[in-house]
Amino acid sequence: MTNDVTKTPDFLIVGAAKSGTSSLHSYLSKHPDIYMPEKRKELYFWHMATNTNRSILDHAGEGNIPTQLNEYLEYFEDARENQITGEACPSYLYFHNHVLQNLKEHHANWKDVKIIIILREPVSRIVSQYRFVCKKQLDPEFLSFSKSLKAEADRVKQDELLPDLFYTDVSKYSEQVEFYLKNFKNVHVCLYDDLKETPRKLLGNLCSFLEVDSTKLPEFDFEVVNASIGAKKLKHPLIVQKARRAGRLLLRWLPERFKVSLREKFEGALSEPVIIPDDEVGRLREMFQGEIKKLEIVLDRDLSSWMKK
Repeated sequence: MTNDVTKTPDFLIVGAAKSGTSSLHSYLSKHPDIYMPEKRKELYFWHMATNTNRSILDHAGEGNIPTQLNEYLEYFEDARENQITGEACPSYLYFHNHVLQNLKEHHANWKDVKIIIILREPVSRIVSQYRFVCKKQLDPEFLSFSKSLKAEADRVKQDELLPDLFYTDVSKYSEQVEFYLKNFKNVHVCLYDDLKETPRKLLGNLCSFLEVDSTKLPEFDFEVVNASIGAKKLKHPLIVQKARRAGRLLLRWLPERFKVSLREKFEGALSEPVIIPDDEVGRLREMFQGEIKKLEIVLDRDLSSWMKK
């Protein structure tokens, strides 16, 4: 990054992952007075400059993630003067320290940036995150749910893997939320449960928070965007990896659409439904009781429904 400063964005949807950030991005971007980048939803910019964990950059490819301020601002070039600008990136909640550090250095009005946080009951979020990881094949070791949880402590220390694999650490919201409440003047926290049950009301509240007219939000049939339902896991990941390498050589002459189709059929035949052991879910529910109570205090909100899930 250079030492240049910007007044964009006006607001950030910072997470948590698998809690509805994609849905909020999708529906708020339909408002005529709001501009959110269309080319890419998650830009990662505000934590990338100082973050020693470069996994996101490595995964997405350097040319696909803005690392300089001028590159970041290109994503907002189409915004009109009368529009407020925003961005949604769930890793901003987890990497909150880096976000604050970079906003202070590069955002002219960082204190006035409005922060939107959406949270999901932790164990449901973890299960959804694991399904997403299996679906996208993000785990280099293709670990089972139980083994993933056991490996997490060491993986977090390595500081080189995608935060998607930090299932329980990412789900400890109380400290992350408290950080934003302490450092920003305007923070709005909402729940995934409300997004599913009363989406229009939740979006109306967000419009009020962002100071735009909620009646301008067009009518639409609500659905959760980027869901992980129906995710499958590879049964023989090493065989698939070897086959991919061979396929790249043998099938390089085929048009891309045929290669994608063949790969999907081949991997589909070697996949199985994702298994989430009930005993692991029960253990996680027990483990997160204290964390949920801490969050209740931070938010001054009753979260007893999360205890009963």
